[in-house]
Amino acid sequence: MIKPRVIPFIVFIIFFLVAVNLSPICIAQAGEFEIDEIITAIKNEINTANISELGSPKFTIETVKVALTVDSTETEKGAIAVKIVGLSNGFEVEPSTSKSYHNLSFSFQPSDSSGFSPEISRGLVEPIKRVKSSLKKAYNTPPSFQMEGFTLKLEFAIQQHADGGIRFRILEIEDLKAQKIATHQLKLNIKITN
Repeated sequence: MIKPRVIPFIVFIIFFLVAVNLSPICIAQAGEFEIDEIITAIKNEINTANISELGSPKFTIETVKVALTVDSTETEKGAIAVKIVGLSNGFEVEPSTSKSYHNLSFSFQPSDSSGFSPEISRGLVEPIKRVKSSLKKAYNTPPSFQMEGFTLKLEFAIQQHADGGIRFRILEIEDLKAQKIATHQLKLNIKITN
């Protein structure tokens, strides 16, 4: 039971939070990332997901198309800065409406991953491997059928953690869009080889 002397204090705290427009709930805020850092992380995720799995046939990522949302702002020195849009942990901050958002699109072919040491997944490896595994199971379950390849499209957000590392989020995308957090797309063309 709350003591009567504590109630005015609780009311004061709630009033203060509302008056200064602070929310007691901690949610995401807008963040920015260097282009080279994100492209390198995506390449590592794809190479890790592309490492040969056991059994036949092999499902290999042949080409990757990436669409990233970037923003451009003017620095203190008057230069233009272009960074990839994401989110970081912290208190609620409305995304800036003064920024200009653009798309950076590119494609690449993963290199041979035979000498590549897999990295700890940042969030894209697991869903890609699960889809490849499910498709292999369907392919090998009778009745047999011919499949030439397939395309997997993933929408994701980029999040920075308190330790400075980045994470790719594929869950709760609609919630992030509702908060006006930019998302990005990957399109993987996967071929089947025996």
